[in-house]
Amino acid sequence: MKNMLLKKIYKLLNIIDYLFISFFFFFFLRIKYRYLDNVTLKIETWKFEDLIYTHYKVFILILLIWTLISSKNKYYNVLVYKNFGKIKRYINQVLYFSIAVYAISGIKEEPLFSNDITLKFLLSFFCCSFFIRLFALYFYNYLLKSGYATSNVCVIGINKNTETIINTLNSKCVLGNNFKGLIAKDISLKNLYPVFQINSIDLNDFIKKNKIDKIYLSQMSDLGDKMIEQLVIFCQKKHIEFFLIPNSKYGDVTKLEIQYLDTFPILKIRMFPLDLSNSQFMKNILDKIFSFLFCLFFLSWLFPIISFLILIDSRGSVIFKQKRNGLNGKEFDCYKFRTMNTSSTNSIIETKRNDSRVTKIGKFLRKTSLDEIPQFINVLKGEMSVVGPRPHMIVQDIYYKEVIEKYYLRHYVKPGITGLAQVRGYRGAIDSNEDMEKRISADVFYVRNWSIALDIKIILQTFLLMIKGDDNAI
Repeated sequence: MKNMLLKKIYKLLNIIDYLFISFFFFFFLRIKYRYLDNVTLKIETWKFEDLIYTHYKVFILILLIWTLISSKNKYYNVLVYKNFGKIKRYINQVLYFSIAVYAISGIKEEPLFSNDITLKFLLSFFCCSFFIRLFALYFYNYLLKSGYATSNVCVIGINKNTETIINTLNSKCVLGNNFKGLIAKDISLKNLYPVFQINSIDLNDFIKKNKIDKIYLSQMSDLGDKMIEQLVIFCQKKHIEFFLIPNSKYGDVTKLEIQYLDTFPILKIRMFPLDLSNSQFMKNILDKIFSFLFCLFFLSWLFPIISFLILIDSRGSVIFKQKRNGLNGKEFDCYKFRTMNTSSTNSIIETKRNDSRVTKIGKFLRKTSLDEIPQFINVLKGEMSVVGPRPHMIVQDIYYKEVIEKYYLRHYVKPGITGLAQVRGYRGAIDSNEDMEKRISADVFYVRNWSIALDIKIILQTFLLMIKGDDNAI
């Protein structure tokens, strides 16, 4: 149900974009020729039919280019309910289409638009398109919150991650999913969820009765591989959307590409994004530029002010240096503004809630994350990145790499001043292994799905957290 509504909304957005292109194309053409009429003192002005007759070929070419770019960029592909066109896709669409329009405008014997009018055409179109997509997103989420367009889902089989998936489906963070029950051999979870024993129900009848739209199949579950394979075939025959729940959320599989050896399909595991040298280069360049500008325009005057406040608040050095593990586990000195009273235990004992070691100015610096800004020097030295997994204390690394599966993946990239875990609220005190697992899960997601757009998004979210203050900061 949700996907049907999403597809209809995306089709409508597609039509609206074409209408916007058409309207602004002829609107700015009319402005161009009205200006020419005034300059040359012509009595006659161009009629709309004249504009179409004179420029219909260029108009068709622009529509065709928009279609090709949006198809290549998968601009109208249905995405997750909360994400109408990832920002990366939107930026790519804007960039490629703008280059094409400028090129078309310049290759004509008489330029289609001046540079000024071309810019106005593109800005007008993309601003209107952006706000329409934003409105569609809020409207769609409103429908989900109101109980419309829900998808009836069930889970089949039990593995390590089944409970997590069910809790997520039942939580508010995944709107529009109506969990109908767990189907498995083991019914020990019947006190927590509606559980049905697979041998005692008619699966076909259950799906019809509950109008199931999606099925989540647990890999390596209590059902066995043979039954899971039969269930996959069943879903395909019934045209039911299905998903496979991996046995480990930290599995080594990132993205799979289907290739063919003759006619036999084989799966190729794709590399992590930062395996590519051009990705590493881009991230490094942006880190250096951003850090240099931050140090020049902000740290240059913030440093003496914060240093003065620290010195009058408590005795000790302004900068606190602590050994942390960086890229590939290599140790480096991580810089922070000192937020605690000087003690030999500061480097080995993690911060607790209401920690007595934290100074008055230290509480403010931690709340606003200003204590982290000397780490821009670490970025300029090449030891850290602006965005990445936060570096933990070495004693924490030693402990958690033995406790949490795939913990080592966070050292696959440079540690960051901010990260995905921090903007999602997984920071502050670690009261249990589960708290750390949430952080590592976010860090692993970042390593697997890195992009420039994701870095920019995290930086903007961090900036907002600094303004309003982070309740999780300690």
